[in-house]
Amino acid sequence: MISRFSKVKSVYVNSIGLSSVFSIGDSMNITPNVKVLAEQREEEKYFGNEGNLHQYPVFDEDIPYPIFYERITTSFFHENASINVNTVSVTALSSAAVFQIGSSKDIKCESRILHIRHPLD
Repeated sequence: MISRFSKVKSVYVNSIGLSSVFSIGDSMNITPNVKVLAEQREEEKYFGNEGNLHQYPVFDEDIPYPIFYERITTSFFHENASINVNTVSVTALSSAAVFQIGSSKDIKCESRILHIRHPLD
């Protein structure tokens, strides 16, 4: 993991939701995960048997990850040992998003959203 000193004068984050992460400092692993089923109707009705994510294949399918066949060797030279930022302003983090000030070894985010709309006939 590349390690550098991060100096941020001010940070403003308006909204964080749905399994999102705002992290200050170093981390080894960040794995936010969210699964959302949203049904929208013209009229507010709940039929009592809704919300079972397993009836929709998108929520159970395996996510393909890249397979690396070659070993990659890297080297870095940082002229400055620190990262200096004056101000960061974030409107919103949602659906397994990550905003991190610092270093991280692994970040693995997953967001699965199925939005169903039922217009009136």
